Amino acid sequence: MNITGAIFDMDGTLLNSMDYWAQVADEYLISVGIVPNETTCRLFLEDGMKNWYSYCTEKMNLSVPYDEAKRGIYELVNLKYDTVVQLKDGALNMLEALYNKGVKMCLATATDRATVEKILKRLNIEKYFSKIFTSGEVGVGKQEPLIYNLALEYLGTPKDSTYVFEDAIYAMRTAYTNGFNVVGVYDKNVYATEDEVKSLCHIYLDKDSKYNLPL
Repeated sequence: MNITGAIFDMDGTLLNSMDYWAQVADEYLISVGIVPNETTCRLFLEDGMKNWYSYCTEKMNLSVPYDEAKRGIYELVNLKYDTVVQLKDGALNMLEALYNKGVKMCLATATDRATVEKILKRLNIEKYFSKIFTSGEVGVGKQEPLIYNLALEYLGTPKDSTYVFEDAIYAMRTAYTNGFNVVGVYDKNVYATEDEVKSLCHIYLDKDSKYNLPL
């Protein structure tokens, strides 16, 4: 594996946090009197908060402003980040191996910067990432390749030796169709078959891989 640069998603890729995101999205809807369903959960995990919000306002009678809903969800999820969210098993060893190899690394995440910075500090993994790119600051989600292009430009590494690490199939598809090498990471909250995920990956790390990259 010839790797000089790595662009990491965070939730579900490095962190065991997707279960908690699903919980807080449902908890928030319940708190405003709406019964969540499989569609609301799937949209939130796979298509992002804005698409989830659009669905909930159009189909589920959610009437609060987007910023208020987002604030309520982050209040709930930050409690999880403060207490129970951890790195996935093997992720730290992988980061250390890449770091020791001199691979340049950054984060490209849909999670807000304040939450990202908090969990990096709590887990003591700040040193591995020279920059954080967030969808909110970039202005578009991972349905568009902009966040990956900006991260690649920042890293300054050749595209053919730069890898994007993702768990969500829609994000893998964006990276893959825009010419990036993709490392797919297993997460049980991904709404796709293993074959579908593998079709978009150059390397696939299954649930038993322990992040064992062929470095």
